[in-house]
Amino acid sequence: MNSEKITKKMTEMTRMMIDSITELQKINDATVRELAKQQLDAIEGFNTAGSRQLDELAAAKSPKELLAVQTEIAAQVAKDMKANTQRAMEVLLTGQKELKTFMEKNIKDFIDKTKN
Repeated sequence: MNSEKITKKMTEMTRMMIDSITELQKINDATVRELAKQQLDAIEGFNTAGSRQLDELAAAKSPKELLAVQTEIAAQVAKDMKANTQRAMEVLLTGQKELKTFMEKNIKDFIDKTKN
């Protein structure tokens, strides 16, 4: 292989690596943004539940009512936490699938390029 072909091949491979890094960064950014949005939504939900708890506790007329309100709110918070965790896992799994698909294609393209 002459030096011109080697230079051309090295340039193509460098471009492929830069494109790969750029694409990986896009996937990572999208995943992190979605996780951050999901977490902010969860925080908002927990803040709302906390405010509701204070309002309902203030309105309770007896210890029995107070306990019922606390039990209901605790059950709702547990349900919300479970949903939050499941949503976070979905976001992470989606990012993982995108990375896996990208890497499989990228490695194949890279191998094909080096063979030629």
